[in-house]
Amino acid sequence: MILAPIRSAMRGAGYTLVLLLESLGLFGHWWRRRRAIFSQMHVIGTQSLLITCFFMLLVGMVFALQTGIEFARFGQTNLVALVIVSAMVRELGPWMTAFVLIARVGSSMAAEIGTMKVSEEIDALEVMSINPASFVVMPRVIAYAIMGPVLTVLGTCVGIMGGALVAYVQLGVKLDDFLRWAERGAEPLDIYWGLLKSLVFNLSAAAVACSNGMRTSGGAVGVGRASRNTVVICLTLTVFFNYLLTSFYRMVKKLVSGAV
Repeated sequence: MILAPIRSAMRGAGYTLVLLLESLGLFGHWWRRRRAIFSQMHVIGTQSLLITCFFMLLVGMVFALQTGIEFARFGQTNLVALVIVSAMVRELGPWMTAFVLIARVGSSMAAEIGTMKVSEEIDALEVMSINPASFVVMPRVIAYAIMGPVLTVLGTCVGIMGGALVAYVQLGVKLDDFLRWAERGAEPLDIYWGLLKSLVFNLSAAAVACSNGMRTSGGAVGVGRASRNTVVICLTLTVFFNYLLTSFYRMVKKLVSGAV
């Protein structure tokens, strides 16, 4: 009885990984599924843009205020710009944007596919010799993988703007000083690593959402369970992958610094 949840989780992880690889392998079908991909890009990207930017604006403002309070104790409020930019580009931007998309898109994606599963629409596709991974999963995974990094870039820029606003209004940091220090915090490696994090976070979230939806059973209760499990698993994986990628970043940073 104790090992049953562990075995279930392992089976689910294997199915999720296979489903992700299969959907990525079907990328050659993108032209046939282009309407579905563009539709999902609109749902994931366009409809999530406002809430993502507003959320990241608040994150940047709060982070700037908290760090500014501490730096003010040592008379180094100008350093707020460096910390804000480096943290938003490498950590908070990909991380917080992924959280927003998981809450807004991941749960609804699992519920949508789960409803198709319990209403036997997925079975009907298989009867018609249509691969559900190509028709249902692939457009969502591709759209998620594209729009996630795009929203991350936009949200990060808005978050930095929010930090600059707080630094100017409440901390007395001039815009020229903020920009000068901000340039030091936006190294190319940080930008590339932030985009890599965003891609990993969003691919894993899309895979988990589609996997839970495809494995839904038990009617309306099962749909709700799939949606709930998607949010919990995606948030956990995002934090876990963030730790791994941050650890790898530290090693890569040392290698790059040593090479220079």
